[in-house]
Amino acid sequence: MKPVFAKILDGKINDIYGLKVIDLPYFSTDFHFHEECQLTYTIESEGSVMIGDSIANFNNDELIFVGSNLPHVWHNSKQYFKDELINSHARSVSLFIHPEKILHIFREPENIQRLKNFFLLGKRGMKFGLKTKTALSNLLIKAVQETEEIRILIVVLEILNLLCHTKDYHLLSSPGYTNNYQLKDNDKMDKILKYIFDNFNKVILLDEAADMCHMNKHAFCRYFKSRTQKTFVTFVNEVRIGHACKLLTETDQQISDLAYCCGFNNLSNFNKFFKMAKGVTPRSYRKMLWAN
Repeated sequence: MKPVFAKILDGKINDIYGLKVIDLPYFSTDFHFHEECQLTYTIESEGSVMIGDSIANFNNDELIFVGSNLPHVWHNSKQYFKDELINSHARSVSLFIHPEKILHIFREPENIQRLKNFFLLGKRGMKFGLKTKTALSNLLIKAVQETEEIRILIVVLEILNLLCHTKDYHLLSSPGYTNNYQLKDNDKMDKILKYIFDNFNKVILLDEAADMCHMNKHAFCRYFKSRTQKTFVTFVNEVRIGHACKLLTETDQQISDLAYCCGFNNLSNFNKFFKMAKGVTPRSYRKMLWAN
């Protein structure tokens, strides 16, 4: 799934920041990136989220910051696209901020450096902890409810101030991640990533993935790694582990059964890859959750 370059604020009367509210049966955005930073509060929805080279599951009540030109997509679980799930919703509130134009307002070095550092760090993507998430989500909702432009601006400045001072977050993409996607890329990545997200719980063969993109296996591996900075096998397993974490959190399903539900063909492989990704075994991960 190649990321499409998107123009978010271009041509708007207020091209420094913008607000967007989504209330649909499912998120329909393609894998994309844009100059504007994006702060998104997911009110209601679930599925997989890809931010740079980070792949994880998302759920209700999550807040994520996406830095400038960082590829990203929220992709809903398969059941959202089925006719019988007529009451499903994808609801979110997003604030888009053009970093260069915001920084231009605060020209003096003592006013700009903290904000500049935040925008730089935000290029890896951030997910916020409970305290900061609650404060920021309340401000986002307040901003979309305001009707006067000056009041919206005041709320936006409050959000920026909080972002600059909080340490209640963890970074998503790896330190060395860079956006290697090009606008001239065809739809190979778009096709293969959607396929992985929708079929991770089944057998996914490298040969079949390469055939989908009309490439030989070796060329496909080079292409995939150059774009995602991960091998194909690692990427698929990280999608599976993300879903496993969701099941470990939300159910008391037997770990052996859970492994097969996530697409692993045996418990040993599941335990090995889970520990590589999370640093603990699935059983220890669940105990830590229940202890809290």
